[in-house]
Amino acid sequence: QTKAEPQVCDLCGCASYEVFSTHGRWGAPLTTVICRDCGLVYSNPRPTAEENAAFYKQNYWERYKGEKKPDEKFFRRRIPKIKSMLAELKPNLKPGMNLLEVGSGVGALLSSIKDTCNGVGRFIGIEPFATHARFCRDRKSLDVRAGLLEEIATQLDPGSFDVAVMNHVLEHTMSPTSVFETIRALLKTDGTFVVEVPNIAAPGSRLSHFFHVGHHYNFSARTLQRLAMKTGFEIVCIEELDGDLPKTRLFGMFTKCDDPKHDVAERFVRDDPNERAKALRRYESWYWATFASIRKKFTHWKRQRGW
Repeated sequence: QTKAEPQVCDLCGCASYEVFSTHGRWGAPLTTVICRDCGLVYSNPRPTAEENAAFYKQNYWERYKGEKKPDEKFFRRRIPKIKSMLAELKPNLKPGMNLLEVGSGVGALLSSIKDTCNGVGRFIGIEPFATHARFCRDRKSLDVRAGLLEEIATQLDPGSFDVAVMNHVLEHTMSPTSVFETIRALLKTDGTFVVEVPNIAAPGSRLSHFFHVGHHYNFSARTLQRLAMKTGFEIVCIEELDGDLPKTRLFGMFTKCDDPKHDVAERFVRDDPNERAKALRRYESWYWATFASIRKKFTHWKRQRGW
């Protein structure tokens, strides 16, 4: 795969970084760096925009999930994976609302949201893999549009959504800053943006598995906070939640605000790059020393069975 030239940090614009790792999942070449300014952990270089679009429209679901032609069985397998996000969302869900989900997959979360609202409202999904988007439309009666956010956003009315959701999708995007800006434009004033991403402070796996070509960015609570602040959102909460291992899920809820209350200095909150590198190495040692992989498999097995 042809790579673009090395890029500057999407979060702070700094061109200086430390290389942390040169390999990712399955031993594939992948350079993961830590920004020397803000501490964001990201892949550098990343694919070109054209390569990235082709990957998610054609290859991602088959390569990473082993599923190119979704069916009802695969849909049911996705339900346990969205239960935690649905629980966090429920206080913000009500009949008659307008909601946008970016990265709908086979529609497990969007379908559950629609059911929670008794089917009353406007529920739109965006999914780059056309086969999955078609499954959502044909089998689940969901309004899911095939494409990337930047392609579909032009079809949507600015300032029209009460809530936007990205459940383990932001890390896959080419520019999280552009994503937050696009979502902000689509939300009503005081609209809510809900995001969940893997937590770089607790990766939940060995690092050689955690880093892979599908994830261009790896967020901590501080880097996610900075992203929200710099794009004009008020922070409702940023929490580290348990997944198959403790604190592996980073959950954020943000409100669109025309006059954010944080000052300029707060927008430049940073993750110390040296401390982040040390913390990652400590986590790797902890992961092996505590047999975390065995505990992770057991927790995952229980979750899949609804225990």
